[in-house]
Amino acid sequence: MYLDLMDVLREPGSSVEKPIAIAPSNLDDIELMSPVSGVVRAANARRNLLVSGHAETSVKMSCGRCLREYSQPLDLELEAIAPLSFFRAQMSGHMAAGLADQIEIDEEDQPDDETVAIFDARSVDVLELIRQAIVLQWPIRPLCSEDCPGLPEATRYEPSDDPRWSALKKWQGEGESPN
Repeated sequence: MYLDLMDVLREPGSSVEKPIAIAPSNLDDIELMSPVSGVVRAANARRNLLVSGHAETSVKMSCGRCLREYSQPLDLELEAIAPLSFFRAQMSGHMAAGLADQIEIDEEDQPDDETVAIFDARSVDVLELIRQAIVLQWPIRPLCSEDCPGLPEATRYEPSDDPRWSALKKWQGEGESPN
């Protein structure tokens, strides 16, 4: 899904808004379990193009304790910024001429990899923006539930029955002070 930016790029202060409605699919190695719904906005802030929005979906994850797959709901904040000089550099002659008087080229406005992945000469890749937001919000240790018991094999192991722990238990008992 792409959002056309030509009208926004031509007029400083203008903006465009588009609803997001994407069916469940795969975004590289991320599997969407429910449709992505929300809204994305693009605004010309004179020197930069600001893209923002909000989306909701759920993704397939593996629990960090029991290793079962589950659906994790995500509330995504979408945000990206690109200097207008980035678009001027990619546009052809007459299209870039309309932007020439609006844009002051600055050496610091060199595009990074994130900008190049999201934007092209006249549009923003909303799917890539959503994928990046999901990656940023992905939990370090996903859990299917707070009280997940973990792997079934883990419940069979009782450290109190293991003779290898006896020296540690003995040492622990010596360190306790009588009340």
